[in-house]
Amino acid sequence: GLLGNVAAGRIANRFGLGGTNCVVDAACASSLSAIHLASLELQSGRSDMAIAGGLDTFNDIFMYMCFSKTPALSPTGNSRPFAAGGDGTILGEGMGAIILKRLDDAKRDGDQIYAIIKGIGTSSDGRGNAIYAPSAAGQIKALEDAYKQANVSPSSIELI
Repeated sequence: GLLGNVAAGRIANRFGLGGTNCVVDAACASSLSAIHLASLELQSGRSDMAIAGGLDTFNDIFMYMCFSKTPALSPTGNSRPFAAGGDGTILGEGMGAIILKRLDDAKRDGDQIYAIIKGIGTSSDGRGNAIYAPSAAGQIKALEDAYKQANVSPSSIELI
């Protein structure tokens, strides 16, 4: 619905979860930002488990009208992410969520571990070319920060 901030509270209510619950709106970086904030909660010891993810189900005609007034929407319908000829975004609906725990806690609890987050890189371009077009320098900074935090070489990455 229109009250996106209610989603986190409802999940906490239904599952009987305490601690911080919030909705993060960072445009295209919302899911990454939510995972980043959840990781910080775990690292600080304020939480022992966190649910983080992303959700977008509000792509009705109103959203298309709003996006049509920006240079963000792809005029061809073929956005081509990471390609030089990319011409914008395509709206879609979906959701995904993950449970995060500190590695030692997950091992202790016998949890199935699907992945280990060793580093997260975030960046804002500040005053760049356009609010809808992230700069290559900002993206590189985010990747370099993640590599440094994880203590890994970019050449060791096999899949993004």
